[in-house]
Amino acid sequence: MNEKLLRIDFAKLCALLLPVKLRQNRIIEVLSVLVKPFEKLLNILSEYRRDVLQRLKYNGQKCRLEYCLNYIFGDRKEIHNLKYKRRILVLDSERPESPPYIIYRRGVEIVYDKPKRRGTYGQVILNKRGVNSREWPAFIVEPYEIADIKNFQDELVAVTNYYKTQGKAWELQFRNDKN
Repeated sequence: MNEKLLRIDFAKLCALLLPVKLRQNRIIEVLSVLVKPFEKLLNILSEYRRDVLQRLKYNGQKCRLEYCLNYIFGDRKEIHNLKYKRRILVLDSERPESPPYIIYRRGVEIVYDKPKRRGTYGQVILNKRGVNSREWPAFIVEPYEIADIKNFQDELVAVTNYYKTQGKAWELQFRNDKN
């Protein structure tokens, strides 16, 4: 729906709805005072509608989540500037690679001092237990360093948990742009 449809001048509408004989200044002024609560109510509903339409733009996608965090906590004028230094970033998490365990078929007199080529028959490659047992975050939220970290952090965590996809783990890592 077009935003212009919700811009209603109630005082003018009341004057136009009056019969021509009753369109006197005093009557129009009294009616314009009487419709002030309706103007206020329309403004509240219009603001709520804008807020809901804005929140519908957010979802668990990385780019939409980053847009959400920058819209709520960042500078709205710089929301489309990707090189803005104080931008809140949502980064993919990279799992650390560790050398795998290699299990060979038992041979009587064969000694394996180094791994065979990957895909060679007779070996199974497993990751270390610590790699398989730890839950790695799916993404990292990286805001800039600010003075009031505690309040900002609580709000940031709440908004991120609300809009992220369920079951995704994430980490909060502050960066310092004072360099």
